Amino acid sequence: MNDTNPALTLFQPEEVRRKAHMLLDLAAEGGLAHVGVDLDRLDAAVATVLETTKENYPDFQIPPYGIWRGFEAGGIDRWQAMASARGFETAEEMLAAAADLALLGIAMTTLHPSGWQYEDRMTETTVGGAQASALAAFHMFASGSFSSDMTDPYRVDAGALVSMDLIELAAGLQWDDRDDADHLKAMQRHLKRMGEALALRPDLFGEGEATRPGLLAVQLATDCNGTIDAGDVLDRILEALAPVWEGGATSGDIWLGDAFVHSALPGNDVHAIMPFHLAAQQMVYSLVEPFAWAGFEVTGLEKLTAPADLTHAVLFVKSGVLALKDSNGTLTPEAIRDRMIEIRALTIALTDKLAERLASGLGMNLDQVPFTCILEGGTDRAGNRILEQAPENLRDLGKILNPGAVFWLPFGA
Repeated sequence: MNDTNPALTLFQPEEVRRKAHMLLDLAAEGGLAHVGVDLDRLDAAVATVLETTKENYPDFQIPPYGIWRGFEAGGIDRWQAMASARGFETAEEMLAAAADLALLGIAMTTLHPSGWQYEDRMTETTVGGAQASALAAFHMFASGSFSSDMTDPYRVDAGALVSMDLIELAAGLQWDDRDDADHLKAMQRHLKRMGEALALRPDLFGEGEATRPGLLAVQLATDCNGTIDAGDVLDRILEALAPVWEGGATSGDIWLGDAFVHSALPGNDVHAIMPFHLAAQQMVYSLVEPFAWAGFEVTGLEKLTAPADLTHAVLFVKSGVLALKDSNGTLTPEAIRDRMIEIRALTIALTDKLAERLASGLGMNLDQVPFTCILEGGTDRAGNRILEQAPENLRDLGKILNPGAVFWLPFGA
């Protein structure tokens, strides 16, 4: 991506991290209007994460963070069963299909109807939240809902996304076509925008007559020498798909996706924008395993940031590291947006600090304890456990993190 335009620096994970830590420094000095921090309580969060990691992975053999754990809800390796049944003839075919599924699954992790539970009837597994989104996407993928080729159901075609039928979508998600009509229409529009974005970039997602998200992974694998840089993957994804995540900041004719203007950041224009790129970064994390299965290593994952999501935010709120300040009276729309940005940004920076302390407590450094494994082994699982045990946090904090009910942000009241 040409980075001569300063707005394009907002697509770089280094800039996400830099600005997140800038806001953390302000919070430590009492300089944020809506959120305060108490770093003395960080050890409590570290202890929670370490305990969770030991419970789930006592041998510390931790897989990478990504949507594949959602596809394995209930301890069932659904992808392996599907791949075995499909019998891919080449690693390239497998990579395209796995990347199709991973990228679509993340794209479909959105705002959902309150109380939604997805039932996997084949395995008698019922889940909610992000796992519900993952299983719904998986089973729709397995049934060929996203394929334009009846002879090859296990794929995602841009044309199928653009023309997705509401009734098929309702059945696949297990949403009610009347009670959940607004969510269904929003999902249909979201998928259509994704399909259109893919079609606009055949240089990234096209091969012959096919236009599929997974073909980006095939292209990157073809062009590399055995290793693929995570920053390059993120760069390509944001270059093409940032407009799909509408409603954030823009700079001229550049859609910046999951990025918002904060009043406390110095300067104006791009300098006042805090980028997050939650979905885009999760897409990169979720491609690590498909690349590995095809024989490629993803390097530079340490450049990526922690997810600026409800699961991680609630970990720090519950531990007392992050505290919302009392608001006197009704907040203005700008203040509501600032509060959301502050919580999400501090969540990123605090997870960095937690990772450092966790590695240090184990007598290691972050090179020996990969960040993606810390996310999977501890922070994500610890946050999800807190949410399961304290649903009031989900209602209250989720609404704050998505005050405008932006559909592609996967949290709400």
